[in-house]
Amino acid sequence: MEKQDLKFTDLDYLIADHHLQMIKAALPYVTVSQQKFFSLLVKSSELMRTAQLFQDDGQGEMGICSIEQEHQSPIEMMNAMKPYGTPQEQDMMDVIINIMQGFQIRRNYQDTVSPQETVSPQERPSPALMMEKLKSILSPEQQARFENLQLMLQAMQAFA
Repeated sequence: MEKQDLKFTDLDYLIADHHLQMIKAALPYVTVSQQKFFSLLVKSSELMRTAQLFQDDGQGEMGICSIEQEHQSPIEMMNAMKPYGTPQEQDMMDVIINIMQGFQIRRNYQDTVSPQETVSPQERPSPALMMEKLKSILSPEQQARFENLQLMLQAMQAFA
């Protein structure tokens, strides 16, 4: 079995118990039928602890894990998820985050432009030109991944 470097989330820390970790550590030293029993025991115990977190008015201790209302952007969520992905998934998340930040910068710029300075629809650059400008910001590896992502999205749209 290949060893993976898994990181714990806040939820893992809330439902973890050192006794459960001790049982998990002992699993390789018991028979297969005992492994099945102890694995189910550990997971059911973790499930019960998870359910207990939500008992108090539907929130309970999970408020510790939740973020403030003003910090709920998709970019922040992806940055929080990134450490748990494979290197390839982390690279793809970087590309997506960069694209989202590019659109956010564009949106912020448009918000700061006064109404007299706005560009008419005929003078606006085409979406294809905007995508080319966005791709020019990316590294060659990110450009290749972005193009693969575009192809995947086009294929998905073709089947929809």
